[in-house]
Amino acid sequence: MAAIAPYDMKILQLHNHYGSHSGESTVLDAHAGILKSHGHDVRAYTRSSVELERMRFGRARAFFAALYNPASIRKVLDLIDSFSPDLVHIHNLFPLLSPSVLPAIARKGIPIVMTVHNYRLVCPNGLFFNGDGICERCAGGNEWQCLRHNCEAAVLKSLGYSVRNTWARIAGYYSRHVDAFLCLTEFQKRKIVENGIPERRCHVLPNFIQPIEEHEPADSGTADDRDGLFFIGRLNRQKGADIVIEAARRCPRIRFSLAGDPDPLCVDLGALPSNTRWFGVVDGIEKSSMFRKSRALLFASRSYEGFPMVFLEAMQHGTPVIAPRLAGYPEIVRDGENGLLFDPEDPEGLAGAVRKICGDPAVAERLGLRGRKMLEDEYGSDIWYRQYMELIGGIRRNPSSSPDTVEACHAGIARPP
Repeated sequence: MAAIAPYDMKILQLHNHYGSHSGESTVLDAHAGILKSHGHDVRAYTRSSVELERMRFGRARAFFAALYNPASIRKVLDLIDSFSPDLVHIHNLFPLLSPSVLPAIARKGIPIVMTVHNYRLVCPNGLFFNGDGICERCAGGNEWQCLRHNCEAAVLKSLGYSVRNTWARIAGYYSRHVDAFLCLTEFQKRKIVENGIPERRCHVLPNFIQPIEEHEPADSGTADDRDGLFFIGRLNRQKGADIVIEAARRCPRIRFSLAGDPDPLCVDLGALPSNTRWFGVVDGIEKSSMFRKSRALLFASRSYEGFPMVFLEAMQHGTPVIAPRLAGYPEIVRDGENGLLFDPEDPEGLAGAVRKICGDPAVAERLGLRGRKMLEDEYGSDIWYRQYMELIGGIRRNPSSSPDTVEACHAGIARPP
């Protein structure tokens, strides 16, 4: 295969959107934007789980489509024939696109890369989390544990998740046909390598965000302008909203601001502490304003999230982050550098970090400034683009290559002619 010039790559993105807007959709758009800005031709074929609401027997159709979807295969192959992409970049394929498209793409000799947004390659619900807390029982090919423990709190849904993950693993859809797995943290990479994905095909490529100077005034506020703490996200147990509220009770003189959809099983909005206010769902200008006005962002998730974009949003605004020592979070929120860490599920530990960052405005300002510098040095769009191009430059598949030859190329043993 001839080398591809830096400015004439054709990239086809594949993604199944969730029922509501997600960070994955934001990342998909960000990838397309930065690649187009460097002269590449980027097209996307997307489906949405919202479509299931309009389908007759939608849930049953989603179950079978997740296993094998000939309609998606035909559509993707038609796009490949008309667009002739140099690369296919996948994000999420469940349920309507289906991992069954992967061998069809591979037979065309087109390299495939995948951004690993979560842990669905190993865990059916993608979070290593259920009603009991952190759970890794499905690791090692034990996906049926999702059904046994009813991780989705709905037996049929847990069954569907178990079966589709089991089938994707047995069929080798991902392990045999994805040429490079783009993990978001070293922690995430380690988890999927532990569960059978060859390490030579796993790379760490963090999310990125545009430095704030590129699209709005760089008004991050001073230490004296900021007051209180900011939590944004679903107000549920997985996100640790109850931990944040308990920390607020232990810091009665400090203001806590909450934003996001509440789960009544976790949060009683009528019983919030007097120093805590719920602002509903915020976005855009209002969201940016809350970042700039807050002493720190609070993050208390109980689960292994891939790479929370909210960390980078806080760093944009010079806002420190308080997060748990869990999963890949300490790789992004570095204790004493751009934020503070606390032990997972420890409201007193969170309260202690809150008191420290609110007790000395100079500490918050120093951590916030360091976060802005880290964003520029490590998580800018140009940095991501350079690393992305370096990675895909080494994985182009020759149309006549077998999977073994492609594997050898990754190991530096052989190269396609």
